[in-house]
Amino acid sequence: MRSKLPWLLLAASVALNVFFVAGVIFPRFMGDPAPPSRPDPVVAAVQDFNLDDRQAAALEALRQRIAERRAEGRENRQSFRAIIIDALEQPAFDRAALALALQARRESGGNMVLDMAEDLHSFLAGLPEETKAAFLARASADRDFLRRLLFPPRRDRD
Repeated sequence: MRSKLPWLLLAASVALNVFFVAGVIFPRFMGDPAPPSRPDPVVAAVQDFNLDDRQAAALEALRQRIAERRAEGRENRQSFRAIIIDALEQPAFDRAALALALQARRESGGNMVLDMAEDLHSFLAGLPEETKAAFLARASADRDFLRRLLFPPRRDRD
């Protein structure tokens, strides 16, 4: 019996390794057979709120405008981290200059939020009252609803 035990363990080890490697390789070559965990938020909103084609196009256009503003904002401003590192590189700490730089950075981000809120308000004004109420109820109940709906995932994170 002793001479068979190592061979059985070796066969079991080889079988497990083959299944493990197949499980890692299969999705890469055959594509992931599992559907995405969440549907596109715009498609889901169109279905959930029974939006017509014009409203769906307006929502998609709103999402695209917000994505363009975010990309433009990222290109045209320094990050908070970069601002702080610049201040730390100076030979003497200038509290007032850092406060001004941080305030300017906050204001540029705040304008984007104001523009987004104005655009979203205009979109909601074009909806029937019951659809608008359902939309706002979902936004109140689901913390990430507006973020998922209005902010498409960034391509540079893939």
